[in-house]
Amino acid sequence: MKAQKTWRAPLLIALLPAGLMAACTGKVGPSGSAVPPGGSATGSSSSGSGGGGTVLTGAGGGSSVPSVMPPVKIDPNPKAPPPQESAGPLATRRLTFSEYDHMLADLLGDKTGPAEDSAHPWGADGLNTNGFTTPDSAPDQLIRNFDTVADTVVETALAAGKITIPCTNPVANSTQETTCVSSFITTFGLKAFRRPVTTDEQTDLKALFTTVRGLGLSFNESIAAVVKGMIQSASFLYHWEIGPTKPVVGADGLMPLTQWQIASRLASNLWNTMPDDALLQAAQMGQLSTPAQVLAQAQRMMADPRAAQALTDFHQQWLLTVGTHVPHLDGILPAGPLTQAAVDGLGTEFTSFLSSVYSTGDGTLSAFLTAPYAYVNHDLATIYNVTGPATGFAKVMLDPTQRGGLFTQVAFLASFATGQTDNPVFRGLSIYTKLLCGVTLPPPMVVPGANFTDKGTTRQTYEAHGNAMCAAGCHGIFDPPGFAFENYDGVGNYRTTEKGQPVDSTGTFMTPGGATLTFTNALDLMKQLAGNPETAQCVERQWTRYMLGRMETDAEAGSLAIAYQKGALATGFSLRDMLTAFVSSKAFLYRQPTPGEML
Repeated sequence: MKAQKTWRAPLLIALLPAGLMAACTGKVGPSGSAVPPGGSATGSSSSGSGGGGTVLTGAGGGSSVPSVMPPVKIDPNPKAPPPQESAGPLATRRLTFSEYDHMLADLLGDKTGPAEDSAHPWGADGLNTNGFTTPDSAPDQLIRNFDTVADTVVETALAAGKITIPCTNPVANSTQETTCVSSFITTFGLKAFRRPVTTDEQTDLKALFTTVRGLGLSFNESIAAVVKGMIQSASFLYHWEIGPTKPVVGADGLMPLTQWQIASRLASNLWNTMPDDALLQAAQMGQLSTPAQVLAQAQRMMADPRAAQALTDFHQQWLLTVGTHVPHLDGILPAGPLTQAAVDGLGTEFTSFLSSVYSTGDGTLSAFLTAPYAYVNHDLATIYNVTGPATGFAKVMLDPTQRGGLFTQVAFLASFATGQTDNPVFRGLSIYTKLLCGVTLPPPMVVPGANFTDKGTTRQTYEAHGNAMCAAGCHGIFDPPGFAFENYDGVGNYRTTEKGQPVDSTGTFMTPGGATLTFTNALDLMKQLAGNPETAQCVERQWTRYMLGRMETDAEAGSLAIAYQKGALATGFSLRDMLTAFVSSKAFLYRQPTPGEML
């Protein structure tokens, strides 16, 4: 393929579809009001620094929504009549690095994960003010990355026979060649763009084929050039699965998402990748038109092994990110009994447990917070003091007086530690801000450091720091739930003493909703949180923020209430039923229109 190396695929990343560009009319102010083009809004719109999506519908979304926006209130009574359903805005969103890698795997069979390759990382994709990665732009270096990866993965896929071409060596400029190219663009493009290729796109891609064919590339090499163009197109790299016709505003003032948008939205949020053939066929046949049809697809998808991809992505962003602390499980360093083999197994432990709750288990919040089992390899089993498998991973039952749920597993505990020393502040923040949706003030410019000594326990050190006049107002809020985990050191070992002194894991704190929780240890705290409606409502809101790419607004209140009620019908609160109910709700299947697209 010598000739091909002199040609570079066109950089189409900056070229948004015309219809999408016409709709990009503004950002959003703090209250959800539209900000005129050229105006300013809270925050910035930069994927590299945590910017959110450009708003297409004139309200809400992206980095323009403040993180302190009050949460939508939901009546915890599962039988309470929900408010009327509506829908909020839809934001322009680029694929996250995780989605990009998974889509390349599904589309071209590439398993290298170039965007998240630990050996050559592209860097952080940035957190939005909703607490999740919601990129909306592509800096110059990222464009160059997309270009380089396109050359590599497409040529590798072509050589390995991963690109299905509907004909073999047709005569140049023949009718057979033209027909074959058209057929390929139609079939491959449907998967790459998550919707049918438009007539204008067909014309442009055929012109690209003709141009490179004229440079002396073979038929297959010219097809590869078309593929490179496709996977650098905004239609691949952005979430905006436009429909064949202009959407119509309904009597309720909302626009229904197209069948293709729904299919892509389901795949992105439940699988972290592109739609499979079943979803694409359902969209083609108009079988994503009713909430019941969407619910059936969502239930199928949650039972599929691919659900593990989205579950891992969501929970790692949600629970393992506190302030600027953004750990990656594969980036935790070995320490003491946390060997390299144990570190290498943390991702599998994390993902396997999540799948066992959401996909193959009872799907409840109670299991998520209290189930006394884990998935371990030989080295992780040593930390849990159980017998593990000689090779591979196995589900093991843990001592129920010591362990219960995700928060007492090594994957969580080791994420907030320095070596073998735990960090109750980060652990407490994760509980207070992520599991209970509490809001804390930013720290002052100068904060006295914790004074670790050889004699004091970790709790004593942090209590001395947290009781200081300048720190008590904040640390008194979120440190106590962190102290509940003092039975676990930095690598997750269970302990009853530290530095010759008994561990104190008791405490009391007030939840953001005003409930006072008094606990004896982490197991007691998790049991109480599992039965607290605040916890269930927060988990629902976190999923909503992840799926919509922005903070929730009053427009989602009705759908959130219905989804909460579905989950509350099950003993232990069904996260699975809550999740599938929300993706089949009006808030997920409709959007607010923008004045710009109505011109």
